Amino acid sequence: MPNKKAPAKTAPKRGRDETSTARGVAHLDRLAAAKGKRLVVDLDEPAREALEALLAKGYGETQRQVICRMLIEVAKRVFKKTA
Repeated sequence: MPNKKAPAKTAPKRGRDETSTARGVAHLDRLAAAKGKRLVVDLDEPAREALEALLAKGYGETQRQVICRMLIEVAKRVFKKTA
């Protein structure tokens, strides 16, 4: 019976992220401390196009900024009408 060698350990692939879990946990901890909430949203085509148009017009620098600003402005209008 041939003697099988254990597979050789290989070096991590270049660019492989070994700290993503720790960074993810830290991000969620900071989010919780800021009383924030993680939100994953699937956009249909009209919503995606609206987001891209607002981003292109400088409504915000990132998708996150556009969504946050839009939600806050709409909430102010909605609650102003009902008050």
